[in-house]
Amino acid sequence: SGATTSTSGYYLISAVPAGSHTVIISHIGYRPEQVTVTVRDNEITRCNVRLVPTLISLGEVSVVGEEVVRPTETGLGLQRISTEDIKLMPVTIESDLFRVLRSQPGVGSTDDVTSKYYVRGGGGDQNLVLLNGATVYGPFHALGIYSVIDPEMISMAEFYVGGFSPEYGGRLSSILNVVTRDGNKNNYHGTAQASLLSGKLSFEGPIPGGSVLVTGRKSYSGRLLKNYLNRPEAPFDFYDMSFKVNYSNPDIDENGKFVLHGFVSRDQLLNEDPLKEDYDIRNTIVGMNWHRVWSSPLYSRMNLSYSGFAAQVYPNLSKAIPRMNRVSDFTWDWDFTYTYDSRDELMFGVQNKFVATKLELDNLCGAHTSLAEHGWGLDCYVDYRFRRWDKFRLDLGVRPKLLALSTLRPFLFEPRVSLAYQPYPFVAFKAAVGVYSQEMFTLSDENELISIFEPWIITPDYLQSMSAGHLTAGMTVEIGDRLSIEIDGYYKMMANLVDANPKKFTAEAHDYVNVDGESYGLEFLFKCHLAGVMVQASYALSWAYKEREGKMYFPRYDSRHSANVLLGIELGEMWSANASWSLRSGMPFTPIAGYYDRVEIDPGAPTDVLSDIVPVTYWGEKNTARLPFYHRLDIGVSKKFQVSSADVTLGVSIVNVYDRKNVFYLDRDTGQPVYMLRFLPSATLKVEL
Repeated sequence: SGATTSTSGYYLISAVPAGSHTVIISHIGYRPEQVTVTVRDNEITRCNVRLVPTLISLGEVSVVGEEVVRPTETGLGLQRISTEDIKLMPVTIESDLFRVLRSQPGVGSTDDVTSKYYVRGGGGDQNLVLLNGATVYGPFHALGIYSVIDPEMISMAEFYVGGFSPEYGGRLSSILNVVTRDGNKNNYHGTAQASLLSGKLSFEGPIPGGSVLVTGRKSYSGRLLKNYLNRPEAPFDFYDMSFKVNYSNPDIDENGKFVLHGFVSRDQLLNEDPLKEDYDIRNTIVGMNWHRVWSSPLYSRMNLSYSGFAAQVYPNLSKAIPRMNRVSDFTWDWDFTYTYDSRDELMFGVQNKFVATKLELDNLCGAHTSLAEHGWGLDCYVDYRFRRWDKFRLDLGVRPKLLALSTLRPFLFEPRVSLAYQPYPFVAFKAAVGVYSQEMFTLSDENELISIFEPWIITPDYLQSMSAGHLTAGMTVEIGDRLSIEIDGYYKMMANLVDANPKKFTAEAHDYVNVDGESYGLEFLFKCHLAGVMVQASYALSWAYKEREGKMYFPRYDSRHSANVLLGIELGEMWSANASWSLRSGMPFTPIAGYYDRVEIDPGAPTDVLSDIVPVTYWGEKNTARLPFYHRLDIGVSKKFQVSSADVTLGVSIVNVYDRKNVFYLDRDTGQPVYMLRFLPSATLKVEL
């Protein structure tokens, strides 16, 4: 018998008979350890083991820190991502977690300028980002180009693209659960890293009873970023900082561990030109986790956190309207896992959330609008996992919603069912079905190419809360530990999505309306690790629709075909190389059907005289045209060497190697194409002490 650890490093092996046993602990990227453990009747035997990292080839590095997912696990649509997976991606000015997400099947984007992503036909605000259990409401830096989560702070990221368990709720499309590193418990360690955009510092080391980790990142030059965005006037400036303290003391809690964590980030776009607007966006997170192993085979994790988000637009002397958004989120949740002698698991928990949002802006008719909402949310969940059979596994769960944030509450119960069947040791079939709801959304216009201000609000009382039903099925083939193939199919039905009201002609009319949607598709994923070479290839065939008043149309992020190929090679003598190639079909857009001249009359004139003739665009059917196919090749090379007592890594990357002219959009006035990122070299330098 055996077990895999959680993202926090805890594990439990049940139904072990009394006596002396040999335990082997192994983790790819670390030296295996073997210890002898004496088990007594009716007692919990603790075995804490510290693994020592070891140098391995790139083909193995690609999965450092990754839990081994056996074919019979029911985690359909789950991908685990480590810092080494992020390093395999060629650097686009800076390495970034969200860029890795976009290489996964079922994850799309509308351009290569931003890191914003869309999962299986869902909107961008349908993706939940958790940092040590706390919600991150503003996960992007500098117009969405990078995530605010620095890869240096990441221990493991779990990414669910659908069919997720009842442990998670509040979003319709995906869950990104990021757990930060604990810090070195044995030695003090520091790193300094510089790119053409920003500098990073990190420090970690032991403290009495635990460890500490501190990271920081600050932009110092926006020149490359301005070229990257083709906006020479863009005045970008951002920073982020994080800390994590782990502490355990047998005198306080013999079987527990306490974690204190915090995170802050800020983005400022301050124009020197007073005729342009300024932006200020901030995140603030502070929280505490309590992990405990109880006297029975019971493990629990309690989370208490505060997450704040603030965004403001200062119009200065421009024509922009002043806007302000505030979000305050206080969350308390407690999760339990009980393991039976039969190897079955019972997971249950409760989540209590208080959220307050405030939004001030001028609406579509120019009237000043102030929306202040708050609400209590109380959810609980139960998930029974049958693990008593070797070839068959079944998860039965439900997430009741006892209190809702919004006035028009969503479904009271959210059932979740998943199963896996393994007829042969190397192949498994999986399926999952579930109901999900979401009570918060962003006020955004999908026609905005680069959206800076995307305010969060609780669903107002004139709208129904969003909901979705997921149905997924697939198969996994694993040949040894080096080669795997996954094929997944999905269908998602969405109700009460929020869209701008196209018939808002008066100030009294509502700004937004409910629409329905659906998406479906097939996904393929191939992974191979052989002799210092890592290859990952994916392909997705998908459809996404929205329906308003009986008329269906494509959302802007609908893409029929998408493919990604990643390649990593260990060249020897501490040299490594990587490459990524991506392809997708063109995004839909609304074409221009023609123009006409509108005569305007000055209402202040004493007679009805001609005041002005204004050219007006006549739009065609919504999103009925498509841009050309998109494809791009990025490559990177890095060399690691030692200078005195420091480990130095120098990396060079080239984005869009063959300078493909991918169309970003067509200029409305001239009809000429505006292109995305062109040929762009960059470099990074990392020093570890």
